[in-house]
Amino acid sequence: MDATELLTQAPGERIVTDSPRRRLVSELRRRRPGRVLVFTGRHSADANGGRRFIEQAALEAGRETVRFSDIEAEPAIGTVEKMTALIRQEKPAAVIALGGGSAMDAAKAAYLSAQSGWPLAEHFGVNRYSERCPDAAADRVICIPTTSGTGSEATPYSNIVDPAQQVKKLIAERLIVPELALLVPELTNSMPETVTRATGCDALAHSIEGFLNVRADRANPDADGWALESIRLITENLPRAIADGRDETARRNMCIAATLGGMVIRFKPTGLPHLASYSWFGRLEHGIAVAMLLPGCWRYYLGNPSVAERTMRLAGLFPGRTPEEVIVSFRRFLDSVGVPGRLSDCSGITPELLAATAQSGPANRMKLESAPRPVPVEESAQILASILEDTWQGEQSC
Repeated sequence: MDATELLTQAPGERIVTDSPRRRLVSELRRRRPGRVLVFTGRHSADANGGRRFIEQAALEAGRETVRFSDIEAEPAIGTVEKMTALIRQEKPAAVIALGGGSAMDAAKAAYLSAQSGWPLAEHFGVNRYSERCPDAAADRVICIPTTSGTGSEATPYSNIVDPAQQVKKLIAERLIVPELALLVPELTNSMPETVTRATGCDALAHSIEGFLNVRADRANPDADGWALESIRLITENLPRAIADGRDETARRNMCIAATLGGMVIRFKPTGLPHLASYSWFGRLEHGIAVAMLLPGCWRYYLGNPSVAERTMRLAGLFPGRTPEEVIVSFRRFLDSVGVPGRLSDCSGITPELLAATAQSGPANRMKLESAPRPVPVEESAQILASILEDTWQGEQSC
């Protein structure tokens, strides 16, 4: 089964790679009366051609569009509340999120809050709305990703910044898995090299973390196949996309890989690399952070023999005769695409930040408990501090 066929396995969602504009026109024509509400970032929608793509499809479908373009790189609670108010005012025929993870996460959260009538804060957590209102249904967002990283177009997750506490807060809600995702590779062509690298590393971390999460194997028997294909596509195509942003094949394959990664973490969640980097927004690109943290976390996971066995299934992509050699090979791949080897070389990361990060485990118990090798809360500070120190010093074998 090829990669595009794997996308059809996403439960309860349509992921489209062929004739996306025609599919969008068809989707908008069948919707109830009303305007189409489009959420984007502040600048990229014009540069990448996404705004024109949507407006032309809406015109052909006989729809007017309304655009909200004030979503920041790390969407904050206040921004999502403004979006929620606009949705309630417009009562749109459709909500489209155009952009990277920030635009998609914010739109998913806002659309849910607008329909539930709840304050946004009440949705933070796992399935808060669907568990308290089991018969509830919700219209869902149409996503058009313009980066190849977060996979938000295929997940039930939304990460929103709480400025008062300077942390990201998570909504994990089955009702916000997008209804439709349109993959349009040419909209990713304008991504600069730095964004291509960071988003590609985020997608790679998603798929590796999910693949290693042996404790979640029963959640979906197809997820490991999605992960392996995603990892293969990224290792083959991320270097090409970094070298030449107009490489159509590389861009298409990275779009597919990122979406497969989103499908993976929908069922097999991420672990310690994501936990440790939650408070680093604005200091280091998220994808770079999780990729740098992954080797140290992976070594901790090897304490679970099943993870060591699972690691050897990646030896064809990251050559090695032992789990440790596979991890070293992974780190060499990161070197080859320009990911720093030491946190101490990253200007936004300080020893003080790492010390605070090591103490953050109890506030993220879900990540501690769902890791491939669980982290006892009472030992989390020591374990996280060791991983962070190793990543600060850098990989000895690179």
